[in-house]
Amino acid sequence: MTENRVNLYALYGISAAWEDEPFDESVLPAQIIPAVAVEDVSSMFTENAFKVFEEGLSPSDLKSLKAVRYAIVDRFQATGYDDAETQRLEMGRMVYQIAECLRLIRPMRQFAMRIHGALRNDGTLDVRGFDQPVHLMEVPEIQKGFTLRNRDVTELQSLAPKFLHALTEEYWKFRMPLSLHEGAYFIDGEWKARMSLMCSAIEAIYTSQTRDREHSGSKVAKARIKWFLGENTSIYAPGDVQSFLSGGGKQPTIGSTLDDLYEVRNCIAHGDRVPDRYFGLDGGGGLYDSSQANRMAVLEEAASFIVRASLLKMLRDDLMPHFKGGPESQAYFRAHGLIRSLLRKTKC
Repeated sequence: MTENRVNLYALYGISAAWEDEPFDESVLPAQIIPAVAVEDVSSMFTENAFKVFEEGLSPSDLKSLKAVRYAIVDRFQATGYDDAETQRLEMGRMVYQIAECLRLIRPMRQFAMRIHGALRNDGTLDVRGFDQPVHLMEVPEIQKGFTLRNRDVTELQSLAPKFLHALTEEYWKFRMPLSLHEGAYFIDGEWKARMSLMCSAIEAIYTSQTRDREHSGSKVAKARIKWFLGENTSIYAPGDVQSFLSGGGKQPTIGSTLDDLYEVRNCIAHGDRVPDRYFGLDGGGGLYDSSQANRMAVLEEAASFIVRASLLKMLRDDLMPHFKGGPESQAYFRAHGLIRSLLRKTKC
């Protein structure tokens, strides 16, 4: 018997009517790639959709699953159990990868993850299983308020095919930092581990191991980041901070955060105490108002932004061939004078 099956990856939510960019739901379902779309899935779930799982779930987990309203959805037909399980795993991986791509574009809280099952004739979902819900309360401060906007869906439609292609090829200067970014995203409550992974992702993009050390070291990395993303680029992308929350102060930039970011990174990597000044109120521009954010929160946001902006630039500007591996990235940066021996002669 043929069944209509579904894999869906829950989304935190869409931008509300009172936000700067209210979400226009008339675009849903929005096709991302063939058979995969962003959809309003609220009609799929009945009140008892998760009843069979209630005994093994905490009240908060059950509440998170029942609250799912929007998701990245893959629909497919399967015949027989083995066929259904094979396709579920394959398409579930695809849905998760598209969710990874969306996390680069618009990272959001994640209280429920992947849910799978069979569609009944009335369009409701017979839930067969799900990934255990997670509770990520320690995403960088600014991301706690992120919801899905129409332009995020449009960019996902544009970049998802390139992103999926990159994961099938040997683009290790893209795939390795992506993996580290995912690891950092799913660490709950341990800021040093999260920061370490984020900074390792930055290093994976911008430095390489060579005997002559022309492509390693903080001076090399910082010079390359400033050149690639722009020294004066704000660590908050346009629209990250709602207009009614902005303190109107000077926003921190890549250039104003890199030295501190690398000092903290080196302290963690070498087992040294992180100076107390990083935990006081930030005097150089913070999230909504510099008086409301400590410096470490700003640096965590800077690290996240640098990783995501770098990987997105590779996709948007078709730069993947330059980041296939160490030799390719070394040639790319050398061509622009961004190697240790040349940087010694200049101020960075």
